[in-house]
Amino acid sequence: MDTKALDPNSKQLASDDFVISHAFGADGALIPHPGASNPAVWTWKSYALADARARRSLESDATLPEAVREVLLASGDQCQINFDDGWLYGELPDLQHEHYGDPRELGYFRFAFNDGLFISARRHPLQSVDDIRQAIGRGKIRLPSPLTLFNAVFRRFLELLKAEIAKLSETLDSIEDHIVGENWQGERERLVPVRRQIVVFHRYLTAAISLFRHIDHADRRALPEELDDLIEALSRRAETLHAEGDQLQQRARLLQDELMAKLTDQSNQFLYVLSVMTAVLLPSTVISGLFGMNTGGLPLAESAHGFWIIAFIALAISAAVYLIVRRIGGNRR
Repeated sequence: MDTKALDPNSKQLASDDFVISHAFGADGALIPHPGASNPAVWTWKSYALADARARRSLESDATLPEAVREVLLASGDQCQINFDDGWLYGELPDLQHEHYGDPRELGYFRFAFNDGLFISARRHPLQSVDDIRQAIGRGKIRLPSPLTLFNAVFRRFLELLKAEIAKLSETLDSIEDHIVGENWQGERERLVPVRRQIVVFHRYLTAAISLFRHIDHADRRALPEELDDLIEALSRRAETLHAEGDQLQQRARLLQDELMAKLTDQSNQFLYVLSVMTAVLLPSTVISGLFGMNTGGLPLAESAHGFWIIAFIALAISAAVYLIVRRIGGNRR
């Protein structure tokens, strides 16, 4: 994705089709032209992995530890976070960019950073990363260290996810109003994709929280204090959003159960009506079958009023069967 096309005011150190590089000063401001008089304290490089040149560039970067390169260039996507030899690296979820995909679908944000370099990589344009990039280009935020960039990107992802969860909650409110009322027949088609979206968000939040807890417990002694505090804060924030998603999931499940109960009740009513009709029409069917045989000796065959007599008998028997069935059905209710 070309950042210049989205933000003409963005100032970059270097830009190619597959990598965008930003340089930052000690105050966290973007440096358009770093040099001896205006040195860069740290650099952010963002790679588009869909381009083979990006993969070759990362493969040939000898400054990166082998474990970092493996995570950045992995063929599959998997939530993970690790700390080794001063590098925090891994892969975390992010929402796809609204202009290049479904903003409700999740992508993967691959990252690795130490004190002086932040490397990010993605297969598809990601919304949180691009929002932070545009905010940097417009001077809305300052990032004095790679750690603050990691914090900004993941917090932005949680904000976007919170907004999506709020939209899903509003949709559930509408579905609930219809289910409680009488206009519930078409709500199953609305509820199914909402439940699916909630499950997806909940699953990835659960994975992110588990990763943060793991890195905090496994590498607490090795982590710098600032990084340890940040991971703990992000973990708490993700846990809060996870609890909201859990409540939403329970609501969706209850609405699904109530909707299925209504559908079952409707099906039972249809089956009851069908059973009554079958029972009522059965005597007439039997009588018409008997008197429709081409055999001799049929009663009333020579009578001028034979048809009306047989029709009256069939209707009387059907009425009696109907009353008996209604009485039996009423007693069972």
